[in-house]
Amino acid sequence: MNIDRLHIVHFLIYLLLGIIFKNKYELALLISILWEVSEYILSNINYTRDLLIKYWPIQEKYWNEKIDNKVLDIMINMLGYYIGNQLNS
Repeated sequence: MNIDRLHIVHFLIYLLLGIIFKNKYELALLISILWEVSEYILSNINYTRDLLIKYWPIQEKYWNEKIDNKVLDIMINMLGYYIGNQLNS
């Protein structure tokens, strides 16, 4: 498990969500899990994976990842949300 530049993007997105939408932890977690499940499904269907490889600007190594990295994504999302939620409280 390594922290990469997309983890920083995840963190910043959820930081912003935490600043805007206060005390919606369940919703933030649900969105985070649904995103990772969707990413998993899309990257494991041959047709959509081929489309992603051809057209998606983000390299495959970032979206076709192992489960432990997906869990890390969710943890980083929630950390970003928590910190954003604490700002301007």
